[in-house]
Amino acid sequence: MTDRDRVERTIELRAPRSRVWRAISNPKEFGAWFGLGDKLELEGEFVPGGRIVGTWRVGERVTREPFCVIESVEPEQRLSFHWVPYEVPEGEDHAKHPHTRIEFTLDEITTGTRVTVSESGFAKLPPEKAYKRDQNAQGSDVQLRSIAQHVLGKIDVKVETHVARPVAAVFDAIVDPAKMAQYFISRGSARMTPNAKVQWEWTDVGAKLEVQVVQVEANRRVMFVWHATGAPTKVTLALEPDGDRTKITATETPFALNEQGAAAAMQQTQGWTDFCCCMKAYLQHGLNLRLGKPADA
Repeated sequence: MTDRDRVERTIELRAPRSRVWRAISNPKEFGAWFGLGDKLELEGEFVPGGRIVGTWRVGERVTREPFCVIESVEPEQRLSFHWVPYEVPEGEDHAKHPHTRIEFTLDEITTGTRVTVSESGFAKLPPEKAYKRDQNAQGSDVQLRSIAQHVLGKIDVKVETHVARPVAAVFDAIVDPAKMAQYFISRGSARMTPNAKVQWEWTDVGAKLEVQVVQVEANRRVMFVWHATGAPTKVTLALEPDGDRTKITATETPFALNEQGAAAAMQQTQGWTDFCCCMKAYLQHGLNLRLGKPADA
């Protein structure tokens, strides 16, 4: 087994092992933190051999599909399961796709509970899916933080507004780096496409961030993971047509329910408010508010 076959992440929580175990072994609680803001309902029992089915509810869209097969359950110590670590085209048999193995391990420590999550089996994936190893490593960081916030309490950021432009124009202004540079960034390395890694730069403040794109649905939503506050968070930019306007909802999660988390959430709330205001100025009035001048043609 090589490093390219396996990833492992750990977090320590100030919570009893029994509480953390409930969060990962109860299907309702598992779906609550795993969805990261999207509604995920899991059907089935977390028992060896249990076949778990998941129903995702994103806006008006409902997707029901196999989620995982439980391998082993050792109460308050270990939970493992197998799943397909990428989206399977609708109608295809999940059993015909390679699976990876997820294992959660709980250890009692002086301050509470140490949670370790590992995923192995990436070497079995076809070459075009090799990116999932790095993507899921980053995803594990976010999911461990989500478990912590589920157990200890969390803060989510949500900003909504309307832009007086068709949804296709708003979507293109998000995924096209040349257009995003007219209201949000200084420059971007590439267009946002599913599973892409892009670099965003803000040359006026000497900042640079890597963005791991998770999902892109044309004219519906864009989802990515970044470290804008120093810790990994998931951002979703959801779009809905509303007559001749577009409703945009920006959400970012998770932030810890403590002073540091509250400060980070307030910072990002202001940031996404600025994002929406600057986008409106660009799309509706042709202005680049960041630079205080007309936007480039």
